[in-house]
Amino acid sequence: MKGVVWSSFFICLFLINGFRVSAQTHNYEIRYSNHVIGNVTAHCKVNGTARSISILSKVEMKLLAKFNLDISCEFDDNVLIRAKAIRSSGKEADNKSVVTLRDGKNYTIVQNGEKSVLNNTEILHSVGEMYFIEPRQVTRVFSETLGVFLTLNALGNGLYELVLPEGKKNVYKYEKGALVQVEINQALGKAYIIKVS
Repeated sequence: MKGVVWSSFFICLFLINGFRVSAQTHNYEIRYSNHVIGNVTAHCKVNGTARSISILSKVEMKLLAKFNLDISCEFDDNVLIRAKAIRSSGKEADNKSVVTLRDGKNYTIVQNGEKSVLNNTEILHSVGEMYFIEPRQVTRVFSETLGVFLTLNALGNGLYELVLPEGKKNVYKYEKGALVQVEINQALGKAYIIKVS
């Protein structure tokens, strides 16, 4: 009888461990001209075949820019099901939102109230996902904030170049598979997102 009880106990323990929910959180500083101007908190939770990602960014540059960016996306079986990006600055005219929803084989994208459709495609990789997974052998990723696919070029040595629609290029740097820095090229110069924990 004792053997049956112990066997049942170990089977239950194995099943509980098999269905464990895992989560990761990474924190970054945003630096511009050797000054910290904001922060990024990236969180990923995996539960079975479901994966949810949230990225919260806060930027505050005196007289130049002040905004929050809230990105969330959900994957199931490695396919994007829904994504939402909200950029708020405190001024209603500057606020932007992009919502992406999978509907059968298509995606409906609503940008500030304007609807468009991506036909016959599966979104397998997103920009937000790059905070958690080095994009080896990936040549395009979906931008949750722009509602479009972007080209991704591998540069070697853990560096990847993300090409934005206007031609600017951001460079993602990985060490041992973990994102440690993003170099953001903008009109006023380069800004950096640097991992702190």
